[in-house]
Amino acid sequence: MKENIQLYCDTDENGKITRLYSGEKVIPTSQFKYFFMITRKTELNLDKFYVQDGELKQIEGTTLIEVVPETLTPEQQIEDMKKRMEEMEKLLQSVTTSK
Repeated sequence: MKENIQLYCDTDENGKITRLYSGEKVIPTSQFKYFFMITRKTELNLDKFYVQDGELKQIEGTTLIEVVPETLTPEQQIEDMKKRMEEMEKLLQSVTTSK
């Protein structure tokens, strides 16, 4: 997964993110203490992260929510079509052999 999301954030004294601004192509209108390039999965799970020694870290014991791709890549589309064709061939074969 590409790290193409910009994250600007501030934290409290324990590293908990208190203020943030994120997106693919964002320009902050105010100053932030930290800047990171992150994945879409990390962006959707920022409540499970903190900053320590200038690094974004996942809170131990937390589970991240998976990201469902918005659009399939050409390779994924081909794989999906192959699976569908296999299913159709099995159905067709079961229909023709049952006669």
